[in-house]
Amino acid sequence: MIIKATSHTIRNIWILLLFIVLSVVALIGTLANGISIDNLTLPTIKIDQLYIKLDKKLIVSIETLDIKKETQTDTSLEEMAELIKNFPYINQFFSKISIETIRYANEMLSLHYEENTFKLDSKHLSVNLIIIPIEKWQVDVEIQEAFLKDYHLHVNGKTRMDFKEKTYNFEGDFEIFGLKGVALFDIKDKLLTYHLQSESFTNKELKDLMDFIVSQVELDQIAKDWIDKNIVGEEYILHFFEGKFNLATLDYFPMQMHGTATVKNATVSFEPTVPPAYVKEIGIEFKNDKLLFDIKEPSYEQKIIQKADVYIYNLIGKGTGIVVDLNATSKLDAPIHKILHAFKIDVPITQTTGLTDANVRLDIKFLPYDINATGKFKLSPSDFTLSGLPMSTKYGEVRLDNFKIMLDNTNLRYKNLFDINATGVFDAKKSRYEGDIDINALLLDFSGTRLLKINNLADQNASFSIENATTKMALPSLNTTIIFTKDNNQFILTDLTKVAAFSPFMSDGNLTQGSVYVQTKDFENFDAKINLQNVNTPLLENREPVRDFEIALTTNTKILDASTTNTKLSLHYDKDLTLHVKDFNIALPQGDDPLDIPIKTTIFGENSSFIDLESNKTILSERYTLTLFKDNIHLNSKRGKSSFEYEKRKGKLGIQATALDADATNALFNRRYFYEGDFSLNIDGKDDNNMQGTFVMHKTFIKDLKFFNNLMATINAIPSLLVFNDPNFNTEGYFVDNGSVEFNQTKEAMHIKELQLRGKSADIMGKGMVNLIANTLDLKLQIKTLKTFSSAIDMIPIVGGIILGEDKRIATNVDVTGPTTDPKIETHLILDTLKSPMNILKRTFELPLELLK
Repeated sequence: MIIKATSHTIRNIWILLLFIVLSVVALIGTLANGISIDNLTLPTIKIDQLYIKLDKKLIVSIETLDIKKETQTDTSLEEMAELIKNFPYINQFFSKISIETIRYANEMLSLHYEENTFKLDSKHLSVNLIIIPIEKWQVDVEIQEAFLKDYHLHVNGKTRMDFKEKTYNFEGDFEIFGLKGVALFDIKDKLLTYHLQSESFTNKELKDLMDFIVSQVELDQIAKDWIDKNIVGEEYILHFFEGKFNLATLDYFPMQMHGTATVKNATVSFEPTVPPAYVKEIGIEFKNDKLLFDIKEPSYEQKIIQKADVYIYNLIGKGTGIVVDLNATSKLDAPIHKILHAFKIDVPITQTTGLTDANVRLDIKFLPYDINATGKFKLSPSDFTLSGLPMSTKYGEVRLDNFKIMLDNTNLRYKNLFDINATGVFDAKKSRYEGDIDINALLLDFSGTRLLKINNLADQNASFSIENATTKMALPSLNTTIIFTKDNNQFILTDLTKVAAFSPFMSDGNLTQGSVYVQTKDFENFDAKINLQNVNTPLLENREPVRDFEIALTTNTKILDASTTNTKLSLHYDKDLTLHVKDFNIALPQGDDPLDIPIKTTIFGENSSFIDLESNKTILSERYTLTLFKDNIHLNSKRGKSSFEYEKRKGKLGIQATALDADATNALFNRRYFYEGDFSLNIDGKDDNNMQGTFVMHKTFIKDLKFFNNLMATINAIPSLLVFNDPNFNTEGYFVDNGSVEFNQTKEAMHIKELQLRGKSADIMGKGMVNLIANTLDLKLQIKTLKTFSSAIDMIPIVGGIILGEDKRIATNVDVTGPTTDPKIETHLILDTLKSPMNILKRTFELPLELLK
C-alpha cells in the first residue's frame, strides 16, 4: 500500500486558528476582556459563535467552523502525524481550545484542549490525551485512548515527544480486532520503529486481522489462507513482532519485519476435500519475508509424521509460495494420496500393508500457480496397488521429481505372475515408464499349462504406461505386452519365436512360431486366441501335416475348452481330456517309446483315419473313439459295417477287426491285394513284438501279391503245369472263397503256422516265415488242382478215381523264398511227376474197394 498525502487537516486547523487570532488582534488590539463574535465570514471560512480571550495564553471557543475545501489526510496515521507535529503550537499558544464542530466538505471532526487534556474526534482518528510539558520543545503524553478507526486499532499508554530532536517513543497497550497486547513505538525523523507482543487469542481474531491486512497490503490470498484458514489453532500467542514504518512515505520495510508466535492444538488443512492433519504445537517465525512453521508432534489420519518443515516465502513480496517438507514412516496409502492429489501430484502406488520411509518436499508458487515436488520413498516388504493393480514388493526406492517418478532397483511382484526389479523413469504426465527390468520370475500359467516361465533374466528393456485406469507393460525384446485394467487383463505374445526358449508349453509341443492373445477379468476365467505356425502334430490333411492352427480357448483354471476357428478340432478338459477331430487324419507315432499320459484322454474322430507315415498303412475310419491313459490305449473305430478295435495295456495287446471291406483291408496293408470280399483280423499278445493272430478272408480276389504274381508267371511258363491254368486265375486274380492265415509274430519274424486259401480254381495251403528284419520270405505251399479240371476228369467214374485219388484233386508243391519285393518260386514238378504213376498204380489196386464205397 502506498498512500500519498499532499495536505494535512490538523495542521491547516492550527494555521487557520493562528490566522484568525492574529487577524482579530490586529483589528481589535486587545483581547484581555475577551471578544465574542456571532458570525465571521471570510472567503473560504465561516465561523459561528466565536469567543477569544487572552489570559497569558489564548482561550478559543468556536461552535461551528466551516472550511470550504477538502481535506487530503486519508488515514488516521497521517492525522496522528500532523497532530504530533502541532503539539508545540497547542502548548505554547493556547490554554484552552474548544471547537464543537469543524466541517470540511468531506469530513466532520471536533477538537477540545484544556488543562493539558486534548481530545480529537474525526473520521479517521479519535484520541484522548494528557499533555505534560517537560520543557519548551519536550512533552510527555499520556494516551488515555487513541483509536485509529481505519486500522481498527485501540492504543493507550505513555509517550515522550522531543520536538527539537524530532524523536518520539511510546509504551502501552493495544487492541486490534479483539487481539490485545503490548506495543513499543519509537519515532525519529519520520521513521517509526515498533515492537508488539500479544496476549493469547483465537482464530477468529486472527482471521479478522488477516482479512484487514489483505485489504491494506499486497498479500496473496492463498498465503493469507495458510495463516488463518489452512492452519486453525485452539490458541494463539504473539511473542513479538517488530519492524519499521516510514510515516512520510508509508514504506513498511517487509524484509526487516521479524516476529514469532505459537499456535497450540492446530488442524492443518491442505485442501477442502482432504482430511486435515493435527499438530500439538506450531512455532511460527516471520523473518526475511518468510513465514516459518516449526511443527511439533504432527499426525495425519492417525499416522505419526517424524518431521514436518513448512514455510511461506515472499509472504509480502512478489512470487509468494509455500514449501512443505514431510518425513514419515507409514503407508503410502489413500490418505497420503489425497494430499498429493490436492497439489495435482499423482503417484500411482498405493500401499495396503507394510511401511514406507517417505520424504516429500512440495514447493508451491501461488500466482501464477506452479509446483516443484520432490520426494523419496524407501519401500519395505509390503503390498500395494499400482493404478489399482494389486502387487507386492520386497524392497526398492521410489524417487519423485515433479511429474517424473524414478524407480531404483524397485522390486515389483504380482501374484505368481511376475517378480521383477525395475530401474527407470515413470512420467506421471504421460503415465508412461521407460527403463530396464531384471526378471526374477515371470510365469503365465493357464490351468497348468505354462505358456511362459522365465527365471533370472536380467537387463530387459521395458516400458509401461498408465492411462484411464489401464496399466500396459511391454517387453520389446520378448515381443510381449501385458495389459491390466479393472475388468480385463491381457497378455499379448506377438512373436512366439522370441519366447520359445522360455515356454515349457512350446517346448513340450515343439512349438516355435505363432502368437498368443490371452485375456482375463479375475485370473480365474481366461479367454485366449492362439495362432500357431509350423507346428509338429500327428494331424494330416490330404496326407500332408497340418502345421498352422488358429485356436480359440476358454478356461476357468478347472475346465478348459478350445477349438480351431474352422471347427475341425475341439478340446474339452474337466479332470479328463476330450478331443474331437473332424476331417483330419492322425499319423501314428514312430518308434516303440511307451506312452505316459497322466490324465485320461479321449479322442473322438469324424471322417478321420489313422496313418502310419513310414509304411503308409492306414486304418480307414468314419468315426472312432480313442482312449489314452498312462500306458493304456483303446481304439474303437467304425466304417460302414466294419469295426476295428485295438486295445493295449501292460502285458496285453489285442486287435479285433470284423466285416472289413477290401478298401479298408488294402489300406491296412498299404497294398491293393484284394478286390471285393470281406475280412476279419484277430490278434492277441503281450505287446507289439509278441503276438499271435488269425486273418480271415471271404469271397475276394487276390491281386498284385508279389509271390502270387510270380507263381502265376511260373504256371504260365511251364506247359506241364497248364493243368493249373484258368482264365480267371490270370485276369481277375486268385479268387478265394474262404481263407485264413494263422500266425505268431516276434520283433524279428512272423511265423505263419497255417495258410489255407480255398479258391474257385485251386486251393493253396502252406506255412512258413517272414523275416521282418531282412524282409525275406520262406514259405512252403501246396497248390491243389483246379477244381474245374478235376470235375471234368471225375465225370469218368473209374478213370477219375484212379487219376485224382481219394480227394479227387491233383496237387503240386511250391517253395517261395527270397526278398518280399521279388520272391523266387520253386516248384517240385519232377518229383510230383515221378510220384504220379505210383499213385495211379496204387489207386488201381484199390479200385474194387473204391467201387464198394
